[in-house]
Amino acid sequence: MDETNIQSLRAHIDRIDKSLVDLLSQRMELAYQIGQEKGKTGQPVTVPGREEEIYHSLEGQESRFLTSEDLKSLFAQIIALGRKAGEKGARDVNQKIGKTS
Repeated sequence: MDETNIQSLRAHIDRIDKSLVDLLSQRMELAYQIGQEKGKTGQPVTVPGREEEIYHSLEGQESRFLTSEDLKSLFAQIIALGRKAGEKGARDVNQKIGKTS
């Protein structure tokens, strides 16, 4: 493999990384909005059943380099970040409507 090919492959990885960041940002924005909706009605941000649904949906999505455990570990972090965004959304909406939490 020559250096030009390696650079081309690395450039492709860089584009994928940017796409991943964009998608994760979109996911966090949606989690934030869900938190706002839940904050309006006093619902808890964290729903363990929903998190289990996400983990369950990952089953069978293994690939050559990603096992179910790899995906579960990765999504545990993504879910934690989404929970944080949702909690911020709930706090922000409650501050706007004068509730304290």
